[in-house]
Amino acid sequence: MKIVFIDQDIRVNVINGEEAVSPLKAFGDVTYYDDAPCSQDVLYERGRDADVIFFKINQFSNELIDRFTNLKFLQFMGIGYGNYLDANHCAERGITVRGIGEYGSNPVAEFALALILCSMRHIIPADRRMKAKIWDTAGLLGGELSLSTVGIIGTGAIGSLVARKVSLLGAKALAFDNVEKQELKDSFGVRYTSLETLMRESDIVTVHLSYTAQTERLITGELLSLMKPESFFINLARAQIVDYAALRSILERGGIRGAAIDVHYGEPPADWSLALMENVIATPHMGYFTASTNTNMLKKSVESVLDFLNSSDFVGH
Repeated sequence: MKIVFIDQDIRVNVINGEEAVSPLKAFGDVTYYDDAPCSQDVLYERGRDADVIFFKINQFSNELIDRFTNLKFLQFMGIGYGNYLDANHCAERGITVRGIGEYGSNPVAEFALALILCSMRHIIPADRRMKAKIWDTAGLLGGELSLSTVGIIGTGAIGSLVARKVSLLGAKALAFDNVEKQELKDSFGVRYTSLETLMRESDIVTVHLSYTAQTERLITGELLSLMKPESFFINLARAQIVDYAALRSILERGGIRGAAIDVHYGEPPADWSLALMENVIATPHMGYFTASTNTNMLKKSVESVLDFLNSSDFVGH
């Protein structure tokens, strides 16, 4: 059996990665490749003989899936894989696809808080000016989180942590979700509202929804246009939840003050225009990216594959 980490070198940015994957070696050869995004042809060459593939950052086209002849299992090293491959097509080919559950919500919530503060205090443009030897505070007048309203779209594990953190720092928290969490309302004063109300009243809007057919393009240009001119928009969920063309248009005309995006259409993005805007903080899908989170993600991914290899589903292949 051949097991391939097709775009994750588990010896890098992981604590005791070799130890975590050692149980897999009882089933066959284990190969690791570097973390850089690569072409579909390179992915094929890396995984052409694989029975099991771990993946994290690359997308798999249906054409690529069809080229694999031995593949039985695809393990996504994360939670939501819907924008990385066509799971239905994989199922038709007899290939099982799994993600993992909770593995690192707090780092993402902390990253959201960092982006909120960087946005409100204009830290990135200030730093750029200093590096250019420009001493000028024009346009850098900031706001205060403790005097602001933060709108949190999605109060799952990550969104709930964001609500707690901003509330403890004195902000007023609004939330939108199909399921309201009583603890957030009782202990942190979070007020659930409609999406329209949240967009109108918030100084910061931050997205933490799962990507599903129901949430795809949920944040439309019409909703974005409801935001205050001095407000900021942040997305650490999935790009496909937001109409980025509309977001770019609103930023260009000054409809909102700025945005911060950690997720993109295509990673790396096919269209860099939004990421290159001066009033946008853009990061390469790194909200989760800490050594401890990577280690937890690896351990859970290995556990998922071992569960499959020891199951009747695999024995039946």
